[in-house]
Amino acid sequence: MPLVTAQSAINKGFKYKLARAVTGVILKILLLTGRLAEPTVREAALKCPPSYDLEVLVMPVDVAALASPKSIASYLKGRVRLGDYDLIMVSGAIQGSVKAVEDVVGVKVVKGPKHAVDIPMLLNLCDPRKLSPEVPADLLFKREMRKFAKRILVETEASVQSRPHIAVGKRLVPVEPPPVRVVSEVSGVHLLTEERLLEAVRRRIDEGADMISLGFEAGVANPERVKDAVRLVKREYDFPLILDSMIPSEIVAGVDAGVDMIMSLEAGNMGKVADKVRQLPVVIIPYDSEKGLFARTVEDKLRLLEVNIKKAYKMKVKNIVADPILDPITLDGIGGTSQSLMAYHLFKQRRPDIPLLMGLCNVAELVDVDSVGVNALLTMLAAELGASMVLVAEKSVKAAGSTTEAAIASQMATIAWKKKTPPKDLGLNLLIFKDKRKVDIPLDVEGAEVVEVHDKPTKYPLDPLGIFTIRVNHEEGLIEVLYKGAKGKTLMKGKSAASICNEILRRRMLSMLSHALYLGAELSKAEEALRTGKSYVQEENLFERAKPIDLSN
Repeated sequence: MPLVTAQSAINKGFKYKLARAVTGVILKILLLTGRLAEPTVREAALKCPPSYDLEVLVMPVDVAALASPKSIASYLKGRVRLGDYDLIMVSGAIQGSVKAVEDVVGVKVVKGPKHAVDIPMLLNLCDPRKLSPEVPADLLFKREMRKFAKRILVETEASVQSRPHIAVGKRLVPVEPPPVRVVSEVSGVHLLTEERLLEAVRRRIDEGADMISLGFEAGVANPERVKDAVRLVKREYDFPLILDSMIPSEIVAGVDAGVDMIMSLEAGNMGKVADKVRQLPVVIIPYDSEKGLFARTVEDKLRLLEVNIKKAYKMKVKNIVADPILDPITLDGIGGTSQSLMAYHLFKQRRPDIPLLMGLCNVAELVDVDSVGVNALLTMLAAELGASMVLVAEKSVKAAGSTTEAAIASQMATIAWKKKTPPKDLGLNLLIFKDKRKVDIPLDVEGAEVVEVHDKPTKYPLDPLGIFTIRVNHEEGLIEVLYKGAKGKTLMKGKSAASICNEILRRRMLSMLSHALYLGAELSKAEEALRTGKSYVQEENLFERAKPIDLSN
């Protein structure tokens, strides 16, 4: 399938034209702002493409967002004439439609982004003449980028049918990505009740998994538990289901129960299950349990993988997916992540007809780094290396959310591949703890008394009306606040700090301003913990910035 270039995207009706589409056409734009934001707007104007002739006009107000369309029209009347500018751009934070301004001055007026720092990006990526007098440019741009991204993903999905692929249940896996299918594993199934198992499966489906894998106790055969679990999940969900086991009796039980794919076949178990898995996709790994051989070097991985694949073909097992195994980061000079990635690359060069699966958890679980960056990078590397399946597991607390992280990274990889660009400015991202641009809100400090506030602990008396204990219930997705005091004992649950604060005020559960400020700060932390998946402990910091070890002392 040919790559979708920027120009073909325009031809498909994408409303935002790239700046290069108007090369040679100089648009004269008036940027209207307030006194406080003037330096930021002028700095932003200097960073804009040369295809725009930009002029900054400062209104007699401190904050442009507080100006009304009527006051803007009044200010511009007589100052701007028809033909002076091709376009007037005002702050996206202004309330109401600015179409009335256009009617007065005779020049097209649109809302720009809410923050001036975003003006260069906007003018680099789109035609400002397509902006709206009602909707802020950044919001409109985000909507259109999402629509464009969705169209790419839908088209890519539809293309899989016409390309070489295998079917895992009803899900098609291309031999060559994109897309990259995300397999989310529920580990330790033998320890879960039926209710907990179904909850775990449902959550992973909701979080973007393409397939579900069930993992059981390593090295201990429990075929009945496998059969029961597979039947339970298949009965409740019409969703591709994979069994992750190397134990022959469990593999047979899983196949009998209706599983859609098997992980993992190797030299030692293949002969015992081949007649059962001939009609199913199977994952072949570079391992021989009979001889105790598990490959670590690139050469051993490729050699043993090829031996096992040939053996599978001889046994008429044909729906093969290869997994050279992604090893943890190691610094002992043998194996490791970089060697594993090389094995994926070399195998795909030698056997482009066989789909690849890459398990991410050996790296993500064994490095103390936020999983969002690790999973995103590994998923995109998997796509780059030609792997069309990635496996994630959420065994530890720090790996929670890996399914969503890999699913978004997979979509980013698809869009970037189609656009033939690096994975940025795609309409979706995995920027959670950092921003792409620094937004600085100016303050009117002229004439203000400056007070240097020192960070020191302050003791406040207890509120005679009572105390509050706060916790975050991640399983239910709620903030819980327990009140105990003069008005009895009440447990309040909500999704936001504001909703709980309003309920506390409505019930008149506090009597001191210091207590109200304390609750506001703590509930805001609890809400951020709920949104990010962090643990919340009352009166402790939610985030800590890491520092390297100081070797100077």
